[in-house]
Amino acid sequence: MIHVLIIVPYPELVDKTCKILDIPKYKDAIDATIQLMTVDKVDQVISSGYDLIIARGYTAVTLSQKQNVPILPLPITTLDILHAIIDCRDTLTPTPRKIGCVGRGNEFESLNSLTDVLNIPIYISTTSTYMGVEQCVQDAIDHGCDAIVGGYSAFLAAQDKDIPGFFVRAGEEAITQVLDDAIRIIEASSMQQFRNEIYKTVIRSSTNAILYVDNQERIIIENQQAVSLTRKKTLKTRSLQQMLPFMDATYREVLSTGKAVSNEIQQLYDQTISIEYIPILIREKVDGVLISFQDITQIQKQEATIRKNLSDKGLRAKYTFRDIIHNSDIMNTTIEKARRFAETSSNIMLLGESGTGKELFAQSIHNCSKRKDGPFVAINCAALPENLLESELFVYVQGAFTGTNKGGKIGLFELAHGGTLFLDEISEVSINVQSKLLRVLQEREVRRIGDDKVISIDVRIICATNQNLKKLIVEGRFRQDLLYRLDVLRVFLPPLRRREKDVLLIFSSLLRHYLPDNVEELPPLTPEAQELLLFTPFPGNVRELRNVAERVSVLHNFPDAITADELTMALYPEDIDSDDHNAFFDAPAAPVTPSRASSEAQAIQDALKECNGNQTKAARLLGIDRSTLWRKLKKYNLNI
Repeated sequence: MIHVLIIVPYPELVDKTCKILDIPKYKDAIDATIQLMTVDKVDQVISSGYDLIIARGYTAVTLSQKQNVPILPLPITTLDILHAIIDCRDTLTPTPRKIGCVGRGNEFESLNSLTDVLNIPIYISTTSTYMGVEQCVQDAIDHGCDAIVGGYSAFLAAQDKDIPGFFVRAGEEAITQVLDDAIRIIEASSMQQFRNEIYKTVIRSSTNAILYVDNQERIIIENQQAVSLTRKKTLKTRSLQQMLPFMDATYREVLSTGKAVSNEIQQLYDQTISIEYIPILIREKVDGVLISFQDITQIQKQEATIRKNLSDKGLRAKYTFRDIIHNSDIMNTTIEKARRFAETSSNIMLLGESGTGKELFAQSIHNCSKRKDGPFVAINCAALPENLLESELFVYVQGAFTGTNKGGKIGLFELAHGGTLFLDEISEVSINVQSKLLRVLQEREVRRIGDDKVISIDVRIICATNQNLKKLIVEGRFRQDLLYRLDVLRVFLPPLRRREKDVLLIFSSLLRHYLPDNVEELPPLTPEAQELLLFTPFPGNVRELRNVAERVSVLHNFPDAITADELTMALYPEDIDSDDHNAFFDAPAAPVTPSRASSEAQAIQDALKECNGNQTKAARLLGIDRSTLWRKLKKYNLNI
């Protein structure tokens, strides 16, 4: 049988509690004494003979500071508060202009989101102690409230100030909940000795060295790790100042302030240790300090494991040089250069037009380097605005700015530690972020946004751009000193039009990927179709070629050969007419145009005649590209 003292502030609650205690579930388990008492009389409570005390609001708070017996608060639910507010709103005439809600802060946290539902203004005034209730009521009155809702103490204070008051009544659900909790707590107390053994086991088995030092500076608890790390036979019952004097100043600070201290670095013999001091509070007073410490090399091992786990969750490079489809000499030379660069730890700059495979090369370089077991972290610098890019790269601590995640966030430099950070479209980074990038590259450490600590990093940077960075320097859009840091080793990725017949290999590979499920064999390309692919400039390179392959896979009648006509349709889908595809060719000094001939067809024939049938030269003479000339030859049924 559990012996419980229940203190209630108003008579109605006495009757309601007695009714619930008559339920067999509680009648057979609880021997209860009910006392009708307000918070100002709690000094008269005699707790001897009771296993625990149940009380409400400020009475529970005050008793917890004065009694050794466990105190269980009778909960005040949001629903109970809402009932009281609605009762106040609907009972008073005239309806209050504003209702003041007075009580402890945690009881009224959810009310702000319900003001629209209540259809009446609410002002919340909270205090953590009973002594502040009267001032909270006055505060509510000063803010225009003409009625008060709160606990029984707030109700009495409102009466004293001659303002209508409504107290929050405890519901039956709250009473049954606290009685259930009382039964569980007392049953659990019989397991206290068992729990104490568990605590001892946890301390003994912890990988950290652990000491508990009481408020008299005596070491009360130690584990084997602490003994081993400090190289002492025992520390127990000794003075902290005597055994580990370098911990004494911080221990006294934590004992005095009650605030934990983390990540303190100290030297112990030939070891560098990280120390955490945690105050142990009993009845809101610091009873002692739990000191946890470990060798930093162990922390580094844990960090490496965590980073590897993060890498296993997606921060990995998938491609290698074997995945680069090619047969041209220029690509053989480019890949060989990239392989040699991969063996170094130097930063690498990848230059090339859009779609030339810069990320494919970046991943291949990573997987060919000594960092292949580390993370590969990629970010497109053009995809994020400046402030988001900065937070992604340099991390932030909780509270650094509005909207930060709880606990802060791990930035990309930290995630890439021991591996590679790939910064695509580096030319799009703002000057402000460039300055911070430069500092990271110089110091090899990052400072979290909103923090005063630095974190050492070991990261290889691979950058990529499709722009001339030296030109951007002249325009004041890129820092020259940053370019010197990034552009140590340079790899230029040639466009498709300079890769000989690689375009045919890549097209076949892409087409195979897009083949319908019912098609097994890859259809051949007619000689004319092959020539058309070879002479198409592909300003979008592989990215554009992929689109062409996908279009052909949809439009082609398998298993027929792919013709130049259907390839032309895939290359040039219907659009607003434009023949100005001369972005990759110099304009001729005196092009032959239809104004010099009777028709466009005649102009083409004249150009071919002048160039002895060489279509490439004729296209340049006409001021168009080779593929456009091919299309017009088809259009006018001219001999090819």
